[in-house]
Amino acid sequence: MVSPEQQNFEEIERLQQLLGELRANPSTARETEAIREIGLEIAIAIREVGAMLVNVGWEQSFAAERTTDD
Repeated sequence: MVSPEQQNFEEIERLQQLLGELRANPSTARETEAIREIGLEIAIAIREVGAMLVNVGWEQSFAAERTTDD
């Protein structure tokens, strides 16, 4: 089973590859819109990864505090 973090990293990599392919060719209005959409999807995926990292950090600090309180 793929972890959510790994799934997001794979999605970011896929979107970056698509973005590179679109940028390599002369743009039409439709391709410009696709580039914007891919950029938004990358930003959302990065935000999700960042939120997961914050949660992991919070959980680790909470666990560390609990072990010192015991």
